[in-house]
Amino acid sequence: MFSNSAKIVLIFAILFFDLCHGCAGLFGGGGGGGCCCQSACGRKKRSIDEDERREFEFRGIASKNEDLLCNSPEMKAMIQAHMKSNPQASSKSLQSALEDHDSHRYVVVCSENPFHYSIKHDSAYCGARNGSHYCQAFAI
Repeated sequence: MFSNSAKIVLIFAILFFDLCHGCAGLFGGGGGGGCCCQSACGRKKRSIDEDERREFEFRGIASKNEDLLCNSPEMKAMIQAHMKSNPQASSKSLQSALEDHDSHRYVVVCSENPFHYSIKHDSAYCGARNGSHYCQAFAI
């Protein structure tokens, strides 16, 4: 029906037409969502839609600078009563005192420098400073 040279010309014509139009055709699109070669087409690689954004939304409480957040006055009183002269001794003393007080387990962090943290709003947490260092306790 067609000679070999006619078949070759037809194949090149199809390829040329496909490449000139730049869309999916035989070889698929190159960028975005796969609909065309331009990167502005379709969803960007690092984009997230509004439903996904809500899923990653921070719902806790974050401290800033020397702001010592606390949602338990009783825990604050215990922290202030059991802080020692250095961060290491305070951490051990607070850990024991808090866990002896109730059935919760606690993470206690004491440092000479203020530090940033984030925590869920429904967790028990508190912090205090005694002049030389800061201590924060978090119920887990």
